[in-house]
Order: sequence, then C-alpha cells, then structure tokens
Amino acid sequence: MQLVLRALLVMGLAVLPHATAKKLSCGARLKARTMRLRLDQSVQPHVRSTSGIDMANMSLSPWTYRDSCVESRFPRCISEAQCLTSGCLSLQGGGEDAALEAQPIRYQVLVLHRVQRQRCNKTGGRKTGRRYHFILGTQVITVGCTCVRPSVVPQQ
Repeated sequence: MQLVLRALLVMGLAVLPHATAKKLSCGARLKARTMRLRLDQSVQPHVRSTSGIDMANMSLSPWTYRDSCVESRFPRCISEAQCLTSGCLSLQGGGEDAALEAQPIRYQVLVLHRVQRQRCNKTGGRKTGRRYHFILGTQVITVGCTCVRPSVVPQQ
C-alpha cells in the first residue's frame, strides 16, 4: 500500500504541471505530455514491527479497516479505517470514557481515474472507442482514529 502511495505521489508531482481541468470538444487537442510510468517492483516498503491491525487494537480509540473498491480508479482498492467507538476506552479497563471522543484521522492521497476517450469520426460526430486516459485526482481517506477532548462552545 505504501509503495503504491509513493508511486502515485511521484507520478502526481511529475504530471501536475501538465494537467488541465478543461473539457475538450471533439477535435480539440490536450496540450500535455504523455509519460510512461514504470513501477519498480523490487522496491519494498519499510515494514515496522507493529502492523496496522495491531495498532488499531492497541489504541484507546480502536478502529477496523474496510476496503473501498472502484473499478475505474487506480489503485482500485483502498483500505479505509472506521472508528469502532464514539468515545475512547478507559485506561482503567472496562468501558468507554465519556470525557473523550474518538475522531477519525484523515489523509489526502493521489489517485488516477480512468476515463474513456471520445474519438471523432470523419463526419464530425462523436464515437466511443475502447481507449482510455487517466485523470489525476485526490481522495481523502480515513487512516485511523484518535482520542480528543470534545469541543464545548459556551452559549451566551
């Protein structure tokens, strides 16, 4: 997962100056460079001694992971954390501490969205083909949960 995120970050930094958000009409050309991306499979991410699942179970605001899968996105599946409690677990053991609340920790990641290209036929109309291009985008995901003091706004 970290390897994919690192590759997306590098790719995003390389492509951002050339990206555009304009919609193109049939016959218009996108003024951007096409770059081939080759991922080095020999690069292994550094694995810590504590896995993410262990960390989620040891936290005072435990969470679990669920996969969000979208066929037209790269990476197709992204694991997102989901807080298991609304409060935080008590240090003395037992139940939840109502003085604290569990809040999600969010992180913005780069993703690629696959979009089918519109091809023009000679009569000027649009014709869909089986060619695709990728649009760089971002997505905010939840990576864990933490304990915070609830914010109390006094009424006047």
